[in-house]
Amino acid sequence: MQRYGRIAIFFLTGILILGFGAMSGCTKKPGNQDISKLEDARGAAESAERKLGELRQERIKLEKELKDKQDELQKKEKERNDLQNKTK
Repeated sequence: MQRYGRIAIFFLTGILILGFGAMSGCTKKPGNQDISKLEDARGAAESAERKLGELRQERIKLEKELKDKQDELQKKEKERNDLQNKTK
């Protein structure tokens, strides 16, 4: 008897799981609302990627400017030190 009870419980549990899956609205194709959300997300991702590219280019430009300014500063400091050594 216990064997049939276990089989019946197993069978009923399987039916309940399948029933909940069917009631949850699982479909193979996304609905219009899902497609709209996906398109919005894709647009936001593309916009973020464009912004990232722009910011990377700006960063490269600013790093180059910083290096140029540091080189100029080193030259000016060397000039100043040379002039100070000449006046001593």
